[in-house]
Formats: sequence, C-alpha cells, structure tokens
Amino acid sequence: MTSALLYLAAGLCVATACIHSYFGEKRLIAPVIKSGRGVMANDLARQILRFAWHWTSALWILVGAYLVLAAQDLPQHALLVRVIGLVHLAAGLLDGYFTRGRHIGWPPITLIGVFALIGSFYGA
Repeated sequence: MTSALLYLAAGLCVATACIHSYFGEKRLIAPVIKSGRGVMANDLARQILRFAWHWTSALWILVGAYLVLAAQDLPQHALLVRVIGLVHLAAGLLDGYFTRGRHIGWPPITLIGVFALIGSFYGA
C-alpha cells in the first residue's frame, strides 16, 4: 500500500509536470512573451521566463523519480518524502485558496502531498 501511494504521487508529479509545461507554454508563457510589454521587451527576460517555467516541470519529474526510489526503501528516505509531502500539500492548498479553486493545478499538487505524507508514515 505504501509503495503504491508513493508510485501514485510520482505519477502525479510526472503528469503535472507535462501538463504544466504544455499548457503553461501554450496559454501563459507564449502569450506573455509575445506581448513584448514591460519586462518582456527584454530578450534575456523572455528567455529566462521560458527556461524557469520549464525547469520547474523538469524538477517535478525529478521529484517523481525520487519518490519512486523512496518507495523501494522508504525507511531510509522517509524524512525527505515527508518534506516533499508537506511542501506539496501546503502549496496545493494555498494555490486553491488564493486562486479560489480556479487554477487546475491545486488538486493534483495537493494529492501529491497527501499521497506522499500517508505513504511516508505508514511505510517507515
């Protein structure tokens, strides 16, 4: 059960990263960069914005990979899995609160946190 929860959290990390990159680029990053307004008039700022957006997605995949590794030997990784869980739970709930539930990312981010936390306590 514990491993299944961590594998589920890892899968959600990868799915969230893919959705974040694809739809973020299409609906947010490209239009903002294309506008050329304000700081987006600067070429370096445009490059950094796009890089940072997709780097976030890459880091989510890395977190997912770590959760898969942790699922195979949880006692050794329980503390970091709990931190990952708490951070995702807090971020997801804050995202839901501040966007009044309109951002599609808050449920999967929250679930990553819930699955990681439950998995870390019942398998360690």
